[in-house]
Amino acid sequence: MPEVVITCDWTMMSNHHGKEFLGFGTTTPAYMFPESVYQRLFFPKMPVDEHGYPREAPYGMRKIEAALLDGGFDARIVHPSHLDRYMPGEAKVLLISGHDYFGLNPPSSTFGGVMRKEPLNCVNFKRMMTQPAVVEARRRGLKIIAGGPCAWQLSPPTRMKLPWIQEFVDSFGGLDCVVEGEADLFVKEIVAKALRDEFLPPHVILGPKEAPKVEQISSIKFPSVNGLIEIGRGCCRGCSFCSVTTRPTRWYGLDKIEEELKVNAKIGIRKGILHSDDVYFYGSPNVMPHEEKLLPLLKLAKRYYDQVGWSHVAVASLMTKPKLLAKCAEILVDEKQSWWGVEVGVETGSPHMITAAMPGKVAPFKASQWPELVVQAAGLMNDNHVYPACTFIVGLPQETEDDVIKTIELIDDLWDFKAILVPMFFVPLGHLKSKDWFRRDQISPLQEELLLRALSHGLRQSKVMLNDFFDWEGAHTSLYRATFRGFVGFLELITKLHGLSSFPKRPGRAIEDPNRTPDRLPIPTIPVRE
Repeated sequence: MPEVVITCDWTMMSNHHGKEFLGFGTTTPAYMFPESVYQRLFFPKMPVDEHGYPREAPYGMRKIEAALLDGGFDARIVHPSHLDRYMPGEAKVLLISGHDYFGLNPPSSTFGGVMRKEPLNCVNFKRMMTQPAVVEARRRGLKIIAGGPCAWQLSPPTRMKLPWIQEFVDSFGGLDCVVEGEADLFVKEIVAKALRDEFLPPHVILGPKEAPKVEQISSIKFPSVNGLIEIGRGCCRGCSFCSVTTRPTRWYGLDKIEEELKVNAKIGIRKGILHSDDVYFYGSPNVMPHEEKLLPLLKLAKRYYDQVGWSHVAVASLMTKPKLLAKCAEILVDEKQSWWGVEVGVETGSPHMITAAMPGKVAPFKASQWPELVVQAAGLMNDNHVYPACTFIVGLPQETEDDVIKTIELIDDLWDFKAILVPMFFVPLGHLKSKDWFRRDQISPLQEELLLRALSHGLRQSKVMLNDFFDWEGAHTSLYRATFRGFVGFLELITKLHGLSSFPKRPGRAIEDPNRTPDRLPIPTIPVRE
């Protein structure tokens, strides 16, 4: 049995029915229905083997597991329901990870703040850490080290600022160390110290200088959730609210990517996601896409996966070489794949906010062109069978009412596009981490209108996209489709009963029929580069 156990809560240890986007459902509180209903909808149980090892696990945790195995450690990821088999007992070190421990990140902070209730990911993390087996193992000397994208939520500065987090940490016996940043190399050092019962620093922040080179990053040894495979790290756009931009940009070679594709394909995973902060930039040293790098990557992925999605893409990236997206579609869309999804950070409809908080997001274009770029990129994506989830930030420190109005106008322009619009409260990260959270009681009437407009758009387009979204083969497809259609209908009814619907007061920029893909409008004033 492993000396080092790695785990996360139940909302993360799930493949979300093979649909990564359904994972967003775990960032909401359980509303009207018991939590078990939400579990079946958004985070079904992950199968495990006889040791309690999950069939798939979150990719970032697989990277840490691989680093430790390559370093000669006896370490494995264990499902949270099977922790009692290892502690108290053989396990000497427990590594915990998470995307959002306490619901402080977007979009959990938005949903939880609006509904004034803890989101599911927070509830399940607390449940995991207060299991009797964990508390007893901690009492007997188990070392607990926290990491992951939301490690800052458990850091001493955050616990000082939010005493209720410290109270919770004390309830299960405390933490030995919190690690922020890319820990591929450092994890071997800190775990070795923990096993030798040496002093562990309570808080470690790993900056760009500690970031591993590509050749120092271990390849995963066991399958990742939904076949997600990293193709690179870092982002060069420099948005002030984002922590990813503080990391250097590195791209994996095709050999390294193929090694991990094989791990997932070996157990029969046939749907996967290529992950970077801008897949369109694969292999590029700047903000111009490299066709000769990107297309071979997509062809490689399609050799192992029947369906390939992208984690992220930037609006400006798409518009620098719009014809390249059609070439991507020629590779990805076939008899086994009719569409693909991607997350797009729109963030605002205001050129002023682009200049103030994210000037690199629009490069190589001008900030004044941003709203038109977003509309054209949305049309370009729909033309090529891409359904984006577009995020918007509410409450950035520099935001004015005029900025909010321009964002609402942009949402109206996107009204008929097949997309999901996801508004998120500002969270102090990146270069703005010294600022304060945006909270529900700070919402202005205009910001409330923005939230309602995005909600109404999402419900409307969800009904349009359900048939495409649930494109599985098998007897259960119709049942799942009907279940989610009923869930969306229920949410729509609730919003109408409570007066929470909001619709454009002017025609959208697309077309009237939401079932037909809109044509893109020409952009005579924008220097599209090809």
